[in-house]
Amino acid sequence: MQTSALLLIASLGAISVLLMLYVYIFMFERRLFLGLWFIGWAIIAFNYSLDAFFPNLLRQNCLILFLSLSSYFYANLLISWGTLIFLKIKAGISLFLRVGIIWLLFFIFFLNQNWSDLQMIKYTYLAVFALSSWVGAAMIKSAKRYGKLALFLGLLNIAWVGNTVIFSYILKMPQMAPYIVSHTILLFNAIGLIQLFLKEQKDEIGRGLAHITYLTFHDELTGLYNKTYFDKKIQELAKNNDCLPISLLVGDMNGLKFVNDVFGHQDGDNWLKRMAFIIQQSCRQNDIIARWGGDEFAVILPNTDKETALDIGHKINAACKSNQETDILLSISLGVATKTDSKADLSKVLKEAEELMYEIKLIEGKKARWAIAEILGKLLQKKDYETKEHIERLESFAKEFARILNFPKENFNNLVQATNLHDIGKIGIPEDIVLKKSHLNESEWFIMKKHVEIGYRIAHASGEFAHLADIILYHHEWWNGQGYPQGLKEEEIPLLSRIISILDAFDVMTHQQPYKPAKTINEALHELCLKAGTQFDPTLVPIFIKMMTDKSLS
Repeated sequence: MQTSALLLIASLGAISVLLMLYVYIFMFERRLFLGLWFIGWAIIAFNYSLDAFFPNLLRQNCLILFLSLSSYFYANLLISWGTLIFLKIKAGISLFLRVGIIWLLFFIFFLNQNWSDLQMIKYTYLAVFALSSWVGAAMIKSAKRYGKLALFLGLLNIAWVGNTVIFSYILKMPQMAPYIVSHTILLFNAIGLIQLFLKEQKDEIGRGLAHITYLTFHDELTGLYNKTYFDKKIQELAKNNDCLPISLLVGDMNGLKFVNDVFGHQDGDNWLKRMAFIIQQSCRQNDIIARWGGDEFAVILPNTDKETALDIGHKINAACKSNQETDILLSISLGVATKTDSKADLSKVLKEAEELMYEIKLIEGKKARWAIAEILGKLLQKKDYETKEHIERLESFAKEFARILNFPKENFNNLVQATNLHDIGKIGIPEDIVLKKSHLNESEWFIMKKHVEIGYRIAHASGEFAHLADIILYHHEWWNGQGYPQGLKEEEIPLLSRIISILDAFDVMTHQQPYKPAKTINEALHELCLKAGTQFDPTLVPIFIKMMTDKSLS
């Protein structure tokens, strides 16, 4: 048997081990690049087998030779594609398809030009050299991310090209040494890629373990310490008198539930992150800051008297007021307590700070909810979702209508408040839909109808206006059950919702809209009369028409 055949058989043995390694790794990590590497090297192994055991078949049968050359190129193309995928370099399937098609077209063209077998072999190998150089350059470029091993493998790729071109094509050395070196480089490169992959896996596991360790004592959202770490430090510092006096600051954000319910938890998370940043900026480097619960924060202030701790609390509140990114006020209720006596129980000091915080929360929380609801109303007007004049006219109609119906004080106030807040949910609808100057399409109308549900959530979340939530939710229901959101009909619809429906429709009809001109008062009243019993309460419409008619006459 010839020396070249023995070398090919030795290479086949090494490739077989490589393929088994790919299969073993693929059982645990089903990655595309592993599959591409396996297929590529399996094809190369098949070609080596033909060359080692059936050399005459390749040399005597042109068709088999050309199929062997084609498969060898495409095997290297698959290996190159797999390597670029592994390196996370953008090279989609379309790019490799184009490369494969272009190579094949030239291959067919050269065949038709009656190129010799040797010339076709050279063409194929030159194309493989180009692929190897491309991948080598990519690996060298990615060395910054993957380290020295990637740099070494990239240089190895280019060294394989250089070795083969210089010794086999330029110098045309007949000795086996360059041939052995070439095969050795190829196998080293393949094994090196596996080693690089295993290194990446190990680093990824290391990063995962580090992240798990980090999360043991840190809050993922804000980056602050978590309750576990805070409680651990409380236990440690309880026995340490060197940090006396020690102050504890406990805070609870105001209005976070409101923001979560109305605008969604993503906005709520942003609020939490902003508050965490403010507290960090307001505290000192050695202070221990933790997210203690959902919307609660706690700070350990070593060697800090109560006066200094209160100053830090004031600094946090001042920073909240000066760091407003929206019209909605960001605020926090803070409680402070201090341990000055070494015999005092630090956990009781923490309890004292928490109780003080809740006392302040009762006052500030209520103020915050009122402020948020008031700001939202102003925001509606500021964004031109509702004009101030429209709200004022509706309020005037509501007061007059409530008097005619002899409403008790509670119903009177509820109607006026609900009239002012009935469209508050529009604050959660995209501006381009609310302010669109033409009729809404089906998908836009579907989104617009959500404003009653958002308004319902706002009223509920505010606490102060929870009793108005149903009135806001149902003010677009129709008497015949054809309205939204729940298709209620007749007296299933709350009385105040039925009234607001009439008042709002009348005012909209009698004032210019972006998509339709204003009607006269008589035209609008006639429209209400026509829709009494379908859209509007047939008992209330005549009362409203009489009210407006009497008003016109007077």
